[in-house]
Amino acid sequence: MDKLFHKSSEHHAGIDVGTPVQLTKDHSEVGGHISAGSECIIESIIHFPTRYMIKDEYGKIWTVPIHSIRFIEEEIEKENEEGEADNGGE
Repeated sequence: MDKLFHKSSEHHAGIDVGTPVQLTKDHSEVGGHISAGSECIIESIIHFPTRYMIKDEYGKIWTVPIHSIRFIEEEIEKENEEGEADNGGE
């Protein structure tokens, strides 16, 4: 039986393709450089070791380790929760 760890997928550990992310660290590859703070979309998930293939605003694909990104949706939810607490839950 072939090992599947070398293949990419659309889902892994609750993360799906299309999820918006933001880079937390600068990242360099042979084809260029992308800066921390850049917002991208997950295009594919690679297994063992787990990495994300992300697409930037120009359509360029980057392969980054999972510890180099944060999920934008989680940050929005956190800000909304803090805002509700500041407004007395209104």
